Amino acid sequence: MQVPNEIPVNLGELFLKLMRQAVREEIRTLIEDHREKDRLLTAQESAKMLAVSPEWLYRNAKKLPFTRRLGPKMLRFSQLGIEKWITTWATTSRA
Repeated sequence: MQVPNEIPVNLGELFLKLMRQAVREEIRTLIEDHREKDRLLTAQESAKMLAVSPEWLYRNAKKLPFTRRLGPKMLRFSQLGIEKWITTWATTSRA
């Protein structure tokens, strides 16, 4: 008579385990997709996107959320970060 009582508990645990696994896989896929789509740009490439000079980017790099520091004297700029920043800036400057 104990078997029917144990089945729902085991099914519940199995369901939770499968859901956790599915969520982990979905998060992993989203992270991998984001990494694949993002591209690190040079100051020259980024400057063209933003219509500023590379010097301006270097001067303001610490304040810009899309700056990526790869080494002591090596900066790159996230393409997705720039696109998001432009979108955010455009919507907030209109308000």
